[in-house]
Amino acid sequence: MPTYTEKKICDFKAGDYVYGVFYIRESELKTTTTNNKYMNFTFADKTGEINAKLWDWDADNAGRFPAGALVKARGNVLDWQGQPQFKIDAISKVIEADNIKISDYIPSAPYSGEAMYNFLFTVINEKMQDEDLKKISSYILEQNRDLLLTAPAAKKNHHAVRSGLLYHTSTMLRAAVTLSSIYTFLNRDLLYTGVILHDIGKLFEMKQTDIGLVSEYTTEGTLLGHIIQGINYIDRVGTEIGTDGEKLMLIKHMILSHHYIPEHGSPKPPAFPEAEMLHYLDILDARMYDMQSAEAATETGAFSERIWSLENRSVYKSPAIYDNA
Repeated sequence: MPTYTEKKICDFKAGDYVYGVFYIRESELKTTTTNNKYMNFTFADKTGEINAKLWDWDADNAGRFPAGALVKARGNVLDWQGQPQFKIDAISKVIEADNIKISDYIPSAPYSGEAMYNFLFTVINEKMQDEDLKKISSYILEQNRDLLLTAPAAKKNHHAVRSGLLYHTSTMLRAAVTLSSIYTFLNRDLLYTGVILHDIGKLFEMKQTDIGLVSEYTTEGTLLGHIIQGINYIDRVGTEIGTDGEKLMLIKHMILSHHYIPEHGSPKPPAFPEAEMLHYLDILDARMYDMQSAEAATETGAFSERIWSLENRSVYKSPAIYDNA
């Protein structure tokens, strides 16, 4: 009987016998060339992801261990074609009696959802003057509080973690507050509103699991995308609460243009400074997040794997910086 050691995914090495708590990011029933069924998973924790196989299949496994479930598992780590693979010896779903704090075991923002949500209101209440813009920002945040507290910003790309949407938004807002003190001609209230609302459509684009990660995209999200969904939602809310028509149009343009080019989902480029700044705040935060994640997963003195969201560039982790940190 092997001895199993509790480890995080980032520490898995071929030959290890390990156990831990994992989030099932992907779950699929597959069949071998010899017609044997097995479960193919992507397991994730706070430190990374790994392909996992459950060969001891039975008819209930697909329903028992779907994507989005939190499980306890033990097994051994194999080297499969140069990549680590987790062969599962035993697996069960986490239950309430396990007293597990979800954020300790799944990818999560470094701050609580409540703290980041409250920060948005601090900016609205203490730094914004325009009553129309304060009202629509506050109203939308309040209407969606429960979802926002745990919502990720994506399924796989930047900020695809529990409370990732608030992390992305609050970090952008901190940068917006600072940059608007440098570029003083900007309308701060309009910029802050654009930041707060720019990705609100993601709440409707993706299906969120109970633990705060994405299981799949909604039908509407697949057909329309979060930009169109966000504009439709903001237009409806703004009309209901009586937002000034010109201001509502400016907000919608900021949402529409924040991906900048048609290839990235924006049919119109930014047409005024606040919209331009929103775009660069968005792309800056997304790329810094992806670079930080790539560095964290890379040995000092080495290059990361190619990062799709960074045009397939590799990130270099310099020993001149990290050895002296």
